[in-house]
Amino acid sequence: MSLQMFSAQQRKATFAELKAEYLFIAIPFLLLISVKLYIATWQEIILAPEWALAACLIFGQITSKVSKAVASSKAKTSEQYFGWYTAKRFLLVVASIAAYFGMLAKPTMTLGFIQIFMFFLASVFHFKDGFTTKLLQKNV
Repeated sequence: MSLQMFSAQQRKATFAELKAEYLFIAIPFLLLISVKLYIATWQEIILAPEWALAACLIFGQITSKVSKAVASSKAKTSEQYFGWYTAKRFLLVVASIAAYFGMLAKPTMTLGFIQIFMFFLASVFHFKDGFTTKLLQKNV
């Protein structure tokens, strides 16, 4: 399956839908950054544990969406490939939770940058796996 199965209009519509979903994730973080910059320092933005928690939620949400799409799809999906996909996403969920607990227990700038990287990685996967979900749903 590839994006070539979508017309340009379908790709734009899917991207718009994914951006709308992501907006509900981004708004709280834009507010977090704004408030932290207003009342604290830029370091407080890095040390906020919410980045890791949000990454965990995003990874869990996209894993659930793809799982539902695979379950309802009539497309042939390799059990090994899907198992590998699920294991990788679950590992990212666990790593995000570990970063969150680390930031609560003993926050460091290094761990802060790691959790922000995980948040941006989760954001990329939100769009990447969102398109995958749409492709699977198209084969229902």
